[in-house]
Amino acid sequence: MLDGASAAVTGRLYRSCRAGSAAVVRITGEDADMVTVVDAFTGGRARTLSRSHLYVEDYRRLRRSGYVSLRERDFVARLLDTALSKDIGHEEHRALHSVWAHEDWRSGGFARLVWDYEHVGRPCEQALRRAGYEVEVFPQAVSGVGFALRFRRAAEQRLCPALEIPRHRDSSWEPWSCDVERGHGSPHHNAGMRYSWVDDDAPELCGAWARGAPGPRLGSCSLPAVHPPEEDHRDDLLEYLLGVPAARGRPGGS
Repeated sequence: MLDGASAAVTGRLYRSCRAGSAAVVRITGEDADMVTVVDAFTGGRARTLSRSHLYVEDYRRLRRSGYVSLRERDFVARLLDTALSKDIGHEEHRALHSVWAHEDWRSGGFARLVWDYEHVGRPCEQALRRAGYEVEVFPQAVSGVGFALRFRRAAEQRLCPALEIPRHRDSSWEPWSCDVERGHGSPHHNAGMRYSWVDDDAPELCGAWARGAPGPRLGSCSLPAVHPPEEDHRDDLLEYLLGVPAARGRPGGS
């Protein structure tokens, strides 16, 4: 049955263990004994399942009933590969390079395609939108040929599309998504992880502590490193998040 590894199940994906079934469901609600699920590919066919029918994936055990957890990135890869095979007309297209996604579909991730957008962009976007994501071209993740699509749950499309993309990813990497409104000032911030980062190509920031009112420190100064000495340190992002104006202290946090 469902164990502690999947305690926070709302939004998560599960695939059917029934032989010959390609069904994948997404959990949209839960109570003590039951969960509400929809068809993950279309967002339709809402129904309820007992929690006792949900399992954490265990490759050592072959199940013939119930549902086992499915990673977000694996689902998106299956979704796009199916759409591409149908659009291109065969399954040996190899148009999909990779998918990186956070397990929380509100954060989403990005898919890297090796074909040009003009050839396969539209069917990929249509498949993602049908599954409840919003999608946009994501040039930050492209080096060389092809293109990338940034996807996240449609309800979060109003948020900044930035993802933290480290230079060296491993197979377990989950992209941290910025949770601040579009057009905000640097740095980017992931509220769930309480983590902030800046773009690699952004100007170097000052980094000195900025004081808040009435006195506690908010965070580091997000003004350029070479801002004038007479200009007070301030953290625009945390002011925005907390609704607290920066104190008008002197540089250096005094």
